[in-house]
Amino acid sequence: MARPRHTALVGLVMAAMVLPVAIMAAFAALAAPAATPSRALAAELLILRGDLNRLTREPGLSSQNREGLRQRVSGALGLLPWLLRQAGDAAAAARLRAFQRRPTDGASSATLIAALDAAIARHALQRDAFLDPPPTPARLREARAIHQTYCAGCHDGAGNGAADLLLPARDLFEMARREPTDEFLARMVNGVKGDASIHFANPLTDAQIGALLRLYRSRAP
Repeated sequence: MARPRHTALVGLVMAAMVLPVAIMAAFAALAAPAATPSRALAAELLILRGDLNRLTREPGLSSQNREGLRQRVSGALGLLPWLLRQAGDAAAAARLRAFQRRPTDGASSATLIAALDAAIARHALQRDAFLDPPPTPARLREARAIHQTYCAGCHDGAGNGAADLLLPARDLFEMARREPTDEFLARMVNGVKGDASIHFANPLTDAQIGALLRLYRSRAP
């Protein structure tokens, strides 16, 4: 496995967790050598379902947080039909396209989540690519170094995020404990970005992402 590309990690952000830029995040994921179109699609489907679940089921979200999630849902609904058509799933593309001008609350959201569940079953994110073989102690040490260097400053101690921002940074350890494994993994696949030198593609290898997942799900903040 390649050594970590530390220069490419400069300016690394968790875009799918922080900013309402689902379209740009997914296109950047497609540009990454390790992120195939099918992987970007699988991850974006899981991220959208997670955002909808937060929007409709999570208590205590501020009006700003809700608006940020609505913006990101709208962006994802603009991109996903195209990704699905590229994957040869025209029927699912048409189903999601029908929601582009509908509200994302109530019965419409429940119907959309059901459509996403069906698409996720056909376009599954392959978890084994990140966790087989399991992370070695050396990989876990590297993951801790990556977190401390590039992630901790914005995410540690952030809880569920600032109420006055659209999509604030959230505590990654808490997210990993609260979200389904595949959803949190999807956010790292499509949401982590490098700098302009690699066209904002994800600079992490599959092994590094797997080690970070293990770190976030196993250690208290």
